[in-house]
Amino acid sequence: MSDPRYEAVLAFTDEADPDGAEDAVSLLAEELSLLELSFVRRPSGGPAPAGTRAGDTTVLTALLVGATGAPTLRAVVALVQDWLARRNSGSIDITVNGEELRLTSVSRADQRRAVELFVARHAPRETDAPDA
Repeated sequence: MSDPRYEAVLAFTDEADPDGAEDAVSLLAEELSLLELSFVRRPSGGPAPAGTRAGDTTVLTALLVGATGAPTLRAVVALVQDWLARRNSGSIDITVNGEELRLTSVSRADQRRAVELFVARHAPRETDAPDA
């Protein structure tokens, strides 16, 4: 695999199934590993995510992925959208270079437009040619 051009943090929250969030993210990581990514891993160390505390009903788990280009980033977002639709609950915040995109299990048409705008902001840095 080549070095990533984008490092994306995928932060999953699910108020409907807080006990199953950790297992759910493990399944998402397995699906992401089928894409041609530089890496898929859990962020290591550091403090708990902002806004969380012991006893919260909201559980947040995260993955760090390395995408080699805009097409790969699009593939990650499409996979996450499909995964959320199949779960029918929860949301994932995708953060790239300090910009955040929130995906939920609602309206794919609305999310499709938001995804295109999000990825387009990052695409000018490359030719957007298929990954080699």
